[in-house]
Amino acid sequence: MAGLTTAAAGAGVALTAARWWEQPPTAPYAYLSADEVEFLDALAEAALPAGGTPSLGGAGADVGRYLDVVLAGMVGWQRSLVRLSMHALDNLARASHGVPFHALPAADAQAQLRDWLTTPVHAQRAIAQSLYLFVVMAWCAHPEVAPTIAPWFHCGFGESR
Repeated sequence: MAGLTTAAAGAGVALTAARWWEQPPTAPYAYLSADEVEFLDALAEAALPAGGTPSLGGAGADVGRYLDVVLAGMVGWQRSLVRLSMHALDNLARASHGVPFHALPAADAQAQLRDWLTTPVHAQRAIAQSLYLFVVMAWCAHPEVAPTIAPWFHCGFGESR
């Protein structure tokens, strides 16, 4: 029975990974699928909710377009792993909430993101921190955000300092 359970679990993981692996991109993206962009927007909004200063929320920062350009600079296997990690985190929320991350209400998404960023599970924390970094970089580089935050930084942002 234990062998059958292990085999069934392994088959389930393999089928899930196969469904996530190399989804075709959705226009206007060169690399990202609609599912991946939906996850990125949810992650961005959980990390950077609208209404602060500047008021642009993470979901409005077009994080997918930014990450699509970043993915263009990666080799194939790196792109595949970044994309696979988005699917893994999105679906990891099913274990605790019964729905993927992108379907969580704002407060639950923010709490889930905090949990991922501080979990003692190294691989999970590393993936969450990496994707969080991409989201924050995209938001900071957005034309509505960069001029507002440029005075706080002494490097980058070119002439906006």
